[in-house]
Amino acid sequence: EKAELESERVKLMEEVTANKKKMKELEDNLLYRLTSTQGSLVDDTELINVLQVTKVTATDVNQKLVVAAETEIKINTAREEFRPVATRGSILYFLIVEMSLVNVMYQTSLRQFLTLFDNSMNKSQKSQI
Repeated sequence: EKAELESERVKLMEEVTANKKKMKELEDNLLYRLTSTQGSLVDDTELINVLQVTKVTATDVNQKLVVAAETEIKINTAREEFRPVATRGSILYFLIVEMSLVNVMYQTSLRQFLTLFDNSMNKSQKSQI
């Protein structure tokens, strides 16, 4: 029902994927530097710089992943609030559709169903949400 929740969830998933990809690239780069270094690791200033950048970036990415996990929980909680409405709507739809099995006179179009659904929503007890 709330399109902004779904778009926020998709955006969040894209950010998480991008952050995980960035972490993988940093790990690969670091491993390559460690395996290709000649001589002492302590003397290689470029390797030390890569380590520092990797550490800072990894901390930042991990913080973003924690925030993303918390946000995803909030989004999923908000989405679950609509599940009872969806369940009742589907029950109502299939009951009305199967009424045609009782008698052909009870065949219902989608437009008629939507009108019935809207009326039932208007007459129902209002939620706290």
